[in-house]
Amino acid sequence: MYMHVSIRKIPARRFTLLVLLLGLGVLPITWAQPETVTDAELYKRPALQSELAPRSLMLSVARAGTNLVAVGERGFILRSQDNGQSWKQIPSPVSVTLTQVTFATPTQGWAVGHAGVILHSKDGGLTWVSQLDGTQAAQLALDAASQTLTEHTSDDNQQRVDEARRLQEDGPDKPFLAVHFFDEKHGLVVGAYGLAFETLDGGQHWQSISERLDNPSALHLYGILDLQGTLFIAAEQGLLLRSTDRGQHFRSVEIPANGTLFGLLASPRNHLLAFGLRGKIYRSEDQGDSWQTVANNQPVTLTAGLVLRDGSLLLVDETGRVLSSQDDGRTFTVSPQGQTTALTGLAQAGDGRIVVSGARGLSQFFISDSQRSSPREQ
Repeated sequence: MYMHVSIRKIPARRFTLLVLLLGLGVLPITWAQPETVTDAELYKRPALQSELAPRSLMLSVARAGTNLVAVGERGFILRSQDNGQSWKQIPSPVSVTLTQVTFATPTQGWAVGHAGVILHSKDGGLTWVSQLDGTQAAQLALDAASQTLTEHTSDDNQQRVDEARRLQEDGPDKPFLAVHFFDEKHGLVVGAYGLAFETLDGGQHWQSISERLDNPSALHLYGILDLQGTLFIAAEQGLLLRSTDRGQHFRSVEIPANGTLFGLLASPRNHLLAFGLRGKIYRSEDQGDSWQTVANNQPVTLTAGLVLRDGSLLLVDETGRVLSSQDDGRTFTVSPQGQTTALTGLAQAGDGRIVVSGARGLSQFFISDSQRSSPREQ
Protein backbone atom coordinates (compact mmCIF):
# COMPACT_ATOMS: atom_id res chain seq x y z
CA MET A 1 0.00 0.00 0.00
CA TYR A 2 1.25 3.48 -0.79
CA MET A 3 0.48 6.23 1.68
CA HIS A 4 1.82 9.72 1.14
CA VAL A 5 2.42 11.44 4.47
CA SER A 6 4.56 14.44 5.22
CA ILE A 7 6.44 13.77 8.47
CA ARG A 8 6.81 17.51 8.93
CA LYS A 9 3.06 17.97 8.99
CA ILE A 10 2.15 14.97 11.16
CA PRO A 11 3.69 14.56 14.63
CA ALA A 12 5.18 11.13 15.37
CA ARG A 13 2.26 10.09 17.61
CA ARG A 14 -0.35 10.80 14.94
CA PHE A 15 1.69 9.30 12.14
CA THR A 16 1.91 6.03 14.09
CA LEU A 17 -1.86 5.89 14.56
CA LEU A 18 -2.54 6.53 10.90
CA VAL A 19 -0.20 3.74 9.90
CA LEU A 20 -1.83 1.48 12.49
CA LEU A 21 -5.31 1.96 11.05
CA LEU A 22 -4.62 2.40 7.36
CA GLY A 23 -1.57 0.23 6.90
CA LEU A 24 -1.66 -1.96 10.00
CA GLY A 25 2.08 -2.37 9.62
CA VAL A 26 1.73 -3.96 6.17
CA LEU A 27 3.32 -2.05 3.28
CA PRO A 28 3.61 -4.39 0.28
CA ILE A 29 6.76 -3.51 -1.62
CA THR A 30 5.24 -4.69 -4.87
CA TRP A 31 2.71 -1.90 -4.69
CA ALA A 32 5.10 0.90 -3.77
CA GLN A 33 4.71 4.05 -5.86
CA PRO A 34 7.57 6.37 -6.85
CA GLU A 35 8.28 8.92 -4.14
CA THR A 36 7.45 11.73 -6.58
CA VAL A 37 3.85 10.53 -6.83
CA THR A 38 1.57 12.20 -4.29
CA ASP A 39 -2.05 11.93 -3.25
CA ALA A 40 -2.54 15.27 -4.99
CA GLU A 41 -1.91 13.43 -8.26
CA LEU A 42 -3.39 10.04 -7.43
CA TYR A 43 -6.87 11.30 -6.54
CA LYS A 44 -7.19 12.48 -10.13
CA ARG A 45 -6.06 9.16 -11.64
CA PRO A 46 -8.40 6.19 -12.22
CA ALA A 47 -7.29 3.02 -10.44
CA LEU A 48 -5.30 0.51 -12.45
CA GLN A 49 -6.98 -2.76 -13.38
CA SER A 50 -5.00 -5.60 -11.83
CA GLU A 51 -5.38 -9.34 -11.31
CA LEU A 52 -3.72 -8.83 -7.92
CA ALA A 53 -6.45 -6.51 -6.64
CA PRO A 54 -8.39 -9.27 -4.78
CA ARG A 55 -5.20 -10.18 -2.89
CA SER A 56 -4.19 -6.61 -2.06
CA LEU A 57 -4.75 -4.72 1.17
CA MET A 58 -8.51 -4.18 1.54
CA LEU A 59 -9.76 -1.96 4.34
CA SER A 60 -13.56 -2.26 4.29
CA VAL A 61 -16.36 -4.47 3.01
CA ALA A 62 -20.13 -3.83 3.03
CA ARG A 63 -23.43 -5.32 1.88
CA ALA A 64 -25.11 -3.74 -1.15
CA GLY A 65 -28.40 -5.58 -1.25
CA THR A 66 -27.57 -9.18 -2.17
CA ASN A 67 -24.06 -8.19 -3.28
CA LEU A 68 -20.84 -7.26 -1.46
CA VAL A 69 -18.50 -4.34 -2.16
CA ALA A 70 -14.97 -3.93 -0.78
CA VAL A 71 -12.46 -1.07 -1.01
CA GLY A 72 -8.76 -0.71 -0.28
CA GLU A 73 -5.35 0.42 -1.41
CA ARG A 74 -4.66 2.16 -4.74
CA GLY A 75 -8.35 3.00 -5.11
CA PHE A 76 -9.28 -0.65 -5.64
CA ILE A 77 -13.00 -1.44 -5.56
CA LEU A 78 -14.15 -5.07 -5.68
CA ARG A 79 -17.67 -6.49 -6.02
CA SER A 80 -19.04 -9.97 -5.37
CA GLN A 81 -22.36 -11.44 -6.53
CA ASP A 82 -21.86 -14.85 -4.92
CA ASN A 83 -21.53 -14.08 -1.20
CA GLY A 84 -17.82 -13.39 -1.38
CA GLN A 85 -16.69 -16.58 -3.12
CA SER A 86 -15.39 -14.61 -6.12
CA TRP A 87 -14.68 -10.95 -6.76
CA LYS A 88 -14.63 -8.65 -9.77
CA GLN A 89 -12.65 -5.41 -9.85
CA ILE A 90 -14.83 -2.38 -10.54
CA PRO A 91 -13.50 0.79 -12.27
CA SER A 92 -12.59 3.44 -9.72
CA PRO A 93 -12.06 7.15 -10.49
CA VAL A 94 -9.17 7.47 -7.99
CA SER A 95 -5.87 5.74 -7.20
CA VAL A 96 -5.64 6.76 -3.54
CA THR A 97 -6.33 4.34 -0.70
CA LEU A 98 -10.03 3.99 0.10
CA THR A 99 -10.65 3.44 3.81
CA GLN A 100 -14.37 2.69 4.21
CA VAL A 101 -17.47 1.86 2.17
CA THR A 102 -21.14 1.85 3.16
CA PHE A 103 -24.54 1.44 1.49
CA ALA A 104 -27.63 3.27 2.73
CA THR A 105 -29.82 1.24 0.36
CA PRO A 106 -29.09 -1.71 -1.95
CA THR A 107 -28.20 0.80 -4.68
CA GLN A 108 -26.97 3.98 -2.97
CA GLY A 109 -23.42 3.70 -1.64
CA TRP A 110 -20.46 5.86 -0.63
CA ALA A 111 -16.73 5.26 -0.18
CA VAL A 112 -14.17 7.57 1.43
CA GLY A 113 -10.42 7.67 1.59
CA HIS A 114 -7.13 9.48 1.25
CA ALA A 115 -6.82 12.94 -0.30
CA GLY A 116 -10.24 13.76 1.14
CA VAL A 117 -12.09 11.80 -1.53
CA ILE A 118 -15.75 10.84 -1.34
CA LEU A 119 -17.08 8.50 -4.03
CA HIS A 120 -20.72 7.72 -4.77
CA SER A 121 -22.49 4.81 -6.48
CA LYS A 122 -26.16 4.79 -7.39
CA ASP A 123 -26.26 1.30 -8.89
CA GLY A 124 -25.13 -1.02 -6.11
CA GLY A 125 -21.42 -0.47 -6.61
CA LEU A 126 -21.20 -1.13 -10.36
CA THR A 127 -20.08 2.43 -11.18
CA TRP A 128 -18.58 5.20 -9.04
CA VAL A 129 -18.17 8.97 -9.36
CA SER A 130 -16.27 11.47 -7.22
CA GLN A 131 -18.36 13.81 -5.07
CA LEU A 132 -15.59 15.57 -3.11
CA ASP A 133 -11.82 15.77 -2.86
CA GLY A 134 -9.37 17.26 -0.41
CA THR A 135 -8.94 20.52 -2.30
CA GLN A 136 -12.68 21.13 -2.32
CA ALA A 137 -13.01 20.00 1.30
CA ALA A 138 -10.32 22.45 2.43
CA GLN A 139 -12.09 25.32 0.69
CA LEU A 140 -15.41 24.36 2.28
CA ALA A 141 -13.76 24.21 5.72
CA LEU A 142 -12.21 27.68 5.20
CA ASP A 143 -15.51 29.15 4.00
CA ALA A 144 -17.36 27.75 7.03
CA ALA A 145 -14.73 28.97 9.50
CA SER A 146 -14.60 32.42 7.91
CA GLN A 147 -18.38 32.73 8.05
CA THR A 148 -18.39 31.78 11.73
CA LEU A 149 -15.66 34.36 12.46
CA THR A 150 -17.67 37.04 10.65
CA GLU A 151 -20.74 36.26 12.73
CA HIS A 152 -18.87 36.05 16.03
CA THR A 153 -15.32 37.30 16.54
CA SER A 154 -13.40 35.24 19.09
CA ASP A 155 -10.00 33.67 19.59
CA ASP A 156 -11.46 30.20 19.08
CA ASN A 157 -13.09 31.15 15.80
CA GLN A 158 -9.91 32.87 14.61
CA GLN A 159 -8.01 29.66 15.43
CA ARG A 160 -10.47 27.69 13.29
CA VAL A 161 -9.84 30.05 10.38
CA ASP A 162 -6.07 29.71 10.79
CA GLU A 163 -6.34 25.91 10.90
CA ALA A 164 -8.55 25.89 7.80
CA ARG A 165 -6.01 28.01 5.95
CA ARG A 166 -3.23 25.59 6.90
CA LEU A 167 -5.43 22.74 5.69
CA GLN A 168 -5.81 24.50 2.36
CA GLU A 169 -2.07 25.20 2.10
CA ASP A 170 -1.21 21.55 2.83
CA GLY A 171 -3.17 20.38 -0.19
CA PRO A 172 -5.32 17.23 -0.45
CA ASP A 173 -3.28 14.98 1.84
CA LYS A 174 -5.75 14.40 4.71
CA PRO A 175 -7.78 11.17 4.68
CA PHE A 176 -11.40 10.58 5.53
CA LEU A 177 -11.62 7.52 7.78
CA ALA A 178 -15.34 6.83 8.31
CA VAL A 179 -18.64 7.39 6.54
CA HIS A 180 -22.21 6.90 7.76
CA PHE A 181 -25.53 7.53 6.02
CA PHE A 182 -28.78 7.67 7.95
CA ASP A 183 -30.71 7.36 4.69
CA GLU A 184 -29.92 8.00 1.04
CA LYS A 185 -29.84 11.78 1.60
CA HIS A 186 -28.35 12.49 5.03
CA GLY A 187 -24.76 11.44 5.67
CA LEU A 188 -21.64 12.22 7.68
CA VAL A 189 -17.95 11.67 6.95
CA VAL A 190 -15.08 12.18 9.41
CA GLY A 191 -11.34 11.82 9.29
CA ALA A 192 -7.87 12.99 10.21
CA TYR A 193 -7.30 16.22 12.15
CA GLY A 194 -10.95 16.49 13.15
CA LEU A 195 -12.31 16.74 9.62
CA ALA A 196 -16.08 16.36 9.60
CA PHE A 197 -18.55 17.00 6.78
CA GLU A 198 -22.29 16.58 6.35
CA THR A 199 -24.62 16.25 3.37
CA LEU A 200 -28.40 16.58 3.30
CA ASP A 201 -28.88 15.82 -0.39
CA GLY A 202 -27.08 12.56 -1.02
CA GLY A 203 -23.67 14.17 -1.50
CA GLN A 204 -24.52 16.74 -4.13
CA HIS A 205 -23.41 19.33 -1.59
CA TRP A 206 -21.19 18.91 1.48
CA GLN A 207 -20.59 21.30 4.37
CA SER A 208 -17.91 21.34 7.05
CA ILE A 209 -19.27 20.69 10.56
CA SER A 210 -15.98 20.51 12.47
CA GLU A 211 -17.05 23.53 14.53
CA ARG A 212 -19.93 21.45 15.96
CA LEU A 213 -17.50 18.97 17.54
CA ASP A 214 -16.00 19.29 21.01
CA ASN A 215 -12.56 18.48 19.64
CA PRO A 216 -10.25 21.45 20.28
CA SER A 217 -7.10 19.41 19.65
CA ALA A 218 -8.35 18.34 16.21
CA LEU A 219 -7.88 14.66 17.05
CA HIS A 220 -8.38 12.04 14.35
CA LEU A 221 -11.93 10.68 14.07
CA TYR A 222 -12.34 6.98 13.27
CA GLY A 223 -15.93 5.77 13.62
CA ILE A 224 -19.58 6.90 13.53
CA LEU A 225 -22.59 5.21 15.13
CA ASP A 226 -26.29 6.07 15.27
CA LEU A 227 -27.77 4.50 18.42
CA GLN A 228 -31.53 5.11 18.45
CA GLY A 229 -31.09 8.70 17.31
CA THR A 230 -28.09 9.47 19.53
CA LEU A 231 -24.93 9.88 17.45
CA PHE A 232 -21.43 8.89 18.54
CA ILE A 233 -18.01 9.51 17.01
CA ALA A 234 -14.95 7.48 18.11
CA ALA A 235 -11.57 9.19 18.07
CA GLU A 236 -7.96 8.98 19.14
CA GLN A 237 -6.70 9.43 22.73
CA GLY A 238 -9.91 7.90 24.07
CA LEU A 239 -12.10 10.74 22.83
CA LEU A 240 -15.76 9.81 22.37
CA LEU A 241 -18.19 12.44 21.08
CA ARG A 242 -21.98 12.28 21.49
CA SER A 243 -24.83 14.23 19.92
CA THR A 244 -28.40 14.13 21.19
CA ASP A 245 -29.70 16.64 18.63
CA ARG A 246 -29.08 14.76 15.38
CA GLY A 247 -25.58 16.11 14.89
CA GLN A 248 -26.06 19.79 15.64
CA HIS A 249 -23.67 19.59 18.59
CA PHE A 250 -21.20 16.88 19.63
CA ARG A 251 -19.97 16.88 23.24
CA SER A 252 -17.22 14.71 24.71
CA VAL A 253 -18.28 11.76 26.86
CA GLU A 254 -16.44 10.55 29.96
CA ILE A 255 -15.11 7.08 29.21
CA PRO A 256 -12.32 5.10 30.97
CA ALA A 257 -10.30 4.96 27.76
CA ASN A 258 -6.95 6.63 27.23
CA GLY A 259 -6.08 4.98 23.93
CA THR A 260 -7.54 5.42 20.47
CA LEU A 261 -11.07 4.15 19.85
CA PHE A 262 -11.25 2.69 16.37
CA GLY A 263 -14.87 1.53 16.31
CA LEU A 264 -18.35 1.44 17.82
CA LEU A 265 -21.14 -1.14 17.90
CA ALA A 266 -24.78 -1.09 18.98
CA SER A 267 -25.70 -4.41 20.57
CA PRO A 268 -29.07 -6.12 19.89
CA ARG A 269 -30.38 -4.58 23.12
CA ASN A 270 -29.18 -1.15 21.96
CA HIS A 271 -26.25 -1.05 24.35
CA LEU A 272 -23.08 0.70 23.23
CA LEU A 273 -19.67 -0.87 22.72
CA ALA A 274 -16.47 1.05 21.99
CA PHE A 275 -13.22 -0.70 21.10
CA GLY A 276 -9.73 0.00 19.85
CA LEU A 277 -6.08 0.26 20.78
CA ARG A 278 -4.47 -2.59 22.74
CA GLY A 279 -7.65 -4.66 22.59
CA LYS A 280 -9.67 -2.45 24.91
CA ILE A 281 -13.46 -2.93 24.93
CA TYR A 282 -15.91 -0.74 26.83
CA ARG A 283 -19.67 -1.26 27.24
CA SER A 284 -22.43 1.16 28.24
CA GLU A 285 -26.09 0.42 28.93
CA ASP A 286 -27.10 4.09 29.25
CA GLN A 287 -25.84 5.62 25.99
CA GLY A 288 -22.45 6.56 27.35
CA ASP A 289 -23.29 7.94 30.78
CA SER A 290 -21.52 5.06 32.54
CA TRP A 291 -19.17 2.30 31.40
CA GLN A 292 -17.91 -1.19 32.19
CA THR A 293 -14.64 -2.58 30.87
CA VAL A 294 -15.09 -5.87 28.99
CA ALA A 295 -12.36 -8.45 29.54
CA ASN A 296 -9.97 -9.18 26.68
CA ASN A 297 -6.78 -10.94 27.71
CA GLN A 298 -4.87 -10.15 24.53
CA PRO A 299 -3.64 -6.52 24.22
CA VAL A 300 -4.02 -6.57 20.45
CA THR A 301 -5.66 -3.65 18.67
CA LEU A 302 -9.25 -4.26 17.61
CA THR A 303 -9.99 -2.82 14.18
CA ALA A 304 -13.64 -3.54 13.25
CA GLY A 305 -16.88 -5.04 14.50
CA LEU A 306 -20.20 -6.40 13.28
CA VAL A 307 -23.61 -7.38 14.66
CA LEU A 308 -24.79 -10.62 13.05
CA ARG A 309 -28.37 -11.37 12.10
CA ASP A 310 -28.69 -13.83 14.99
CA GLY A 311 -27.73 -11.09 17.47
CA SER A 312 -24.18 -12.23 18.17
CA LEU A 313 -21.32 -9.72 18.02
CA LEU A 314 -17.98 -10.07 16.26
CA LEU A 315 -14.77 -8.09 16.66
CA VAL A 316 -11.57 -8.56 14.64
CA ASP A 317 -8.02 -7.50 15.38
CA GLU A 318 -4.71 -6.81 13.70
CA THR A 319 -3.42 -10.37 14.19
CA GLY A 320 -6.35 -12.03 12.41
CA ARG A 321 -8.29 -13.10 15.49
CA VAL A 322 -12.09 -13.05 15.63
CA LEU A 323 -13.78 -12.41 18.99
CA SER A 324 -17.41 -13.46 19.41
CA SER A 325 -20.06 -12.52 21.98
CA GLN A 326 -23.38 -14.28 22.52
CA ASP A 327 -24.45 -12.24 25.58
CA ASP A 328 -24.97 -8.72 24.21
CA GLY A 329 -21.30 -7.83 24.49
CA ARG A 330 -20.78 -8.61 28.17
CA THR A 331 -18.12 -11.22 27.36
CA PHE A 332 -16.14 -12.24 24.28
CA THR A 333 -14.46 -15.52 23.38
CA VAL A 334 -11.66 -15.92 20.87
CA SER A 335 -12.39 -17.89 17.71
CA PRO A 336 -9.12 -18.78 15.95
CA GLN A 337 -9.63 -18.43 12.22
CA GLY A 338 -6.30 -19.70 10.93
CA GLN A 339 -4.95 -16.32 9.80
CA THR A 340 -1.90 -14.44 10.98
CA THR A 341 -2.65 -11.32 8.99
CA ALA A 342 -4.38 -8.10 9.99
CA LEU A 343 -8.14 -7.96 9.55
CA THR A 344 -9.71 -4.57 8.85
CA GLY A 345 -13.46 -4.99 8.23
CA LEU A 346 -16.27 -7.51 8.00
CA ALA A 347 -19.78 -8.02 6.64
CA GLN A 348 -22.33 -10.83 6.68
CA ALA A 349 -23.27 -12.19 3.27
CA GLY A 350 -26.75 -13.26 2.28
CA ASP A 351 -26.02 -16.94 2.96
CA GLY A 352 -24.80 -16.18 6.48
CA ARG A 353 -21.07 -16.47 5.85
CA ILE A 354 -18.78 -13.77 7.26
CA VAL A 355 -16.64 -11.93 4.74
CA VAL A 356 -13.58 -10.12 6.08
CA SER A 357 -11.19 -7.63 4.52
CA GLY A 358 -7.54 -7.54 5.46
CA ALA A 359 -3.91 -7.21 4.57
CA ARG A 360 -4.07 -10.13 2.12
CA GLY A 361 -7.35 -9.27 0.48
CA LEU A 362 -10.71 -10.86 1.21
CA SER A 363 -11.64 -14.11 2.91
CA GLN A 364 -14.74 -15.83 4.26
CA PHE A 365 -15.93 -18.23 6.92
CA PHE A 366 -19.08 -19.53 8.54
CA ILE A 367 -19.84 -19.15 12.24
CA SER A 368 -22.13 -21.63 13.96
CA ASP A 369 -22.91 -22.49 17.56
CA SER A 370 -20.79 -25.63 17.37
CA GLN A 371 -17.78 -24.54 15.40
CA ARG A 372 -16.14 -21.72 13.51
CA SER A 373 -14.35 -22.76 10.35
CA SER A 374 -11.19 -21.19 8.99
CA PRO A 375 -11.42 -18.56 6.26
CA ARG A 376 -10.51 -19.34 2.71
CA GLU A 377 -8.35 -16.72 1.05
CA GLN A 378 -9.47 -15.55 -2.36
